Amino acid sequence: MLTDSSGGTVLRRRKRHLRKFTANRMILSFDRYMEESAGSMAGRKVLAAFSGGKDSCALLHWLHINAERLRISFEACHVNHMIRGENADRDEEFSRLFCERRGIAFRSEKRNVPELAAAQGQGLEHAARKLRYDALEEVAEREGYELILTAHTKDDMAETFFIRVFQGASPYSLGGIRLTRGSIYRPMLKISTEDVLEYIEKHGIETTFDETNLEHSYLRNWVRSGIIGEIKRYNPVFLDKVIQLMEQSAELDSETEKRLGGVYRCENGVCIMETDRLLALTPLEQAWVIRRVLSGFFRAEKRHVDNVLALASEGESVRIDLPEGFNAECSYGRLRVFHSDLLKPVEVFKAAGEKRLTAGGRVLEFSGALEQAELTVRTRRNGDRIGSKKLKDIFINSKTELFDRDRALIAEKDGKIIWTERVFQNPDILFPKDSG
Repeated sequence: MLTDSSGGTVLRRRKRHLRKFTANRMILSFDRYMEESAGSMAGRKVLAAFSGGKDSCALLHWLHINAERLRISFEACHVNHMIRGENADRDEEFSRLFCERRGIAFRSEKRNVPELAAAQGQGLEHAARKLRYDALEEVAEREGYELILTAHTKDDMAETFFIRVFQGASPYSLGGIRLTRGSIYRPMLKISTEDVLEYIEKHGIETTFDETNLEHSYLRNWVRSGIIGEIKRYNPVFLDKVIQLMEQSAELDSETEKRLGGVYRCENGVCIMETDRLLALTPLEQAWVIRRVLSGFFRAEKRHVDNVLALASEGESVRIDLPEGFNAECSYGRLRVFHSDLLKPVEVFKAAGEKRLTAGGRVLEFSGALEQAELTVRTRRNGDRIGSKKLKDIFINSKTELFDRDRALIAEKDGKIIWTERVFQNPDILFPKDSG
């Protein structure tokens, strides 16, 4: 057996050194990757999303010990989703005390996730994500934070890949969690769960644990403990290959945007595509365009893309429901995606002498005898007629698209329609040029 001059075994000392080096290397990888991201945070006012779990605790601890050096002004924001009752309140209290002990500014926001999920027919996971980001963005805008930091890791990236595969993602949409999205910044995307655990152990950081992470009824939990766990046990390097594929998918998506971005246009909450131009593309390209449009409104799955593509082939004016209150409509060769709030019925009373009136977010100007008249301005109803003709038939004969029919303003005097936007004009009712 090999020995050194002091009688100890060289082999034993090498093993001890290797264990110490390995631990230091893993801890240093957390710090090293965070330093790579530090430039984007330095000198800025940031809001850190803080659940109290291991990843966000590591992020908040790192911010706390490096904030002065990097001139980062930060606050922690905990979002209570009101899903887990007393356990959710426990996590909120843990987060508050974690920050209090370290002198970190802290705030908590409550959002009723079960209520939203029930109202919009969403899963709890998706509803929680939506309300969490809504809360963070509202606080950031109100308080003037430049960045919102989240503690997503490399493991989260790999989990997202498999989730998207199971949900029917296309080759273009496997790109995963982005480093930045608007004011959202994710500095830990190169950091693994093992790196986080080593960092927490080194600094003796306390964390809380969400017991629902053990429930396989949530797809992400099943992927995390089953698929990701098995890959790590077999060969952790395989996860890097998954992430490389995600990066290639993101590049493919970016290149496709350059080619096909002009097929759709979005403004004022409405995205529009001409069906002849859309259907001239390959099936894969068609799916890319639809998914890109839908993803701007909600988390789109393959079934949503397929439903909208089927709609694009319809010859008649048809409208379908989509998640979160959105609609897709095909009418006279034009495909639209929009929120149903844009079609809420409008009814406003115009008093005598009122020259301007706002209805449905649009301004109408009245002149001549109609300035002194009492009118009702509204959207259409079943059975509306102009003289002896049904308003519905007038719209169809003029090829007015379904969306425009339902938003068209109507002026009514003494129970009779005297003006209808697009199809029945009156010189004393105009949209003023300065109304936009």
